[in-house]
Amino acid sequence: MPHPFDAAGYVDDAVGALAHSNVYVSPEVGGSTQLAHALEQQVGDASIGVVVFSTNVELEASDAQILAELAESTPYETIVVAVGDDLFAGSRALPAGEAMRIANEAEQSAGSLDEALSQTVQQITAATAGAGDGGGGDGGLAIGLGVGVAVIVALAAATLTTVLALRRRTRQRPLPDPVRSSIARLRALVGEYSGAAARGTQQAGEFAGEISGIVTNTTELFVRLGRRGDEAQRAMAAVEYGDTLRKLAAALDRDYLLDILTHPNLWDDPAERVREVRDSVTAVQTEIVDNIRQVNARRGLLFQVSLDGMIGRRKELREWEREFDRAADDDPVARDG
Repeated sequence: MPHPFDAAGYVDDAVGALAHSNVYVSPEVGGSTQLAHALEQQVGDASIGVVVFSTNVELEASDAQILAELAESTPYETIVVAVGDDLFAGSRALPAGEAMRIANEAEQSAGSLDEALSQTVQQITAATAGAGDGGGGDGGLAIGLGVGVAVIVALAAATLTTVLALRRRTRQRPLPDPVRSSIARLRALVGEYSGAAARGTQQAGEFAGEISGIVTNTTELFVRLGRRGDEAQRAMAAVEYGDTLRKLAAALDRDYLLDILTHPNLWDDPAERVREVRDSVTAVQTEIVDNIRQVNARRGLLFQVSLDGMIGRRKELREWEREFDRAADDDPVARDG
């Protein structure tokens, strides 16, 4: 399992380059200099960041993770990313799903990746200008996979709003080590659930929005604890949420709940399993908000949610947790933060 948001080298290089220019093309991409120059002319002064990677970046992070990291770490309202022959686009300057639609049309009509990128940038720029004061919606994040192939993954509108809201004020991450890996996994799952919803899987879109809310509020909780300077409370919250979010990520993983929603006929008691996870999501959401209110009121944090009785009895989830822990232990970046 790649460790989300730690695509050491590739994404960091792109973030550094986007601090000075709207366009970054990896030197590993053929004709990188010419492509970068052409894209810079297309982007102009628009608030669009364009990044082109080789497929090597896939060894370090998933598509959704790359897009989320760039959205967090750069100031642009729109991000367009190409990984090999795959094209992704997300924007908070346009109505939900509009960037996806534009990217999808470019995928289907363009004869090459260069043409698809150029067409996407041009049409997003025109659509943003045309939106004016009244056209920009809540900002959707949309990803289209496979340039030239009719494979589309539409991410929910809440996704880019979430990652932009979590943009770091500094390069330091507010999340403690026990929580960071689970939050990164949950961020990636927002995209996977939204993609499943776009392909017709019932309830997946609802879960995408709920997961997005947990990501946003958990990060906000630790940011506020950091501002308050209460290290004892922060350490306690790190232990509690490190365990809770790991269990929740296990239940929401593509091999469990997402597969149940997609293939209910292949599971025993699918409705009961979905109910267990939904109850767990609701309980975690409620506790995080309660904890934020306790921080605001300068009261001690209370932790009352245990997922063991809701989903912890499932053997397959306990096995997933062990695999997750082993992957984190094997990742030096995850250990060192």
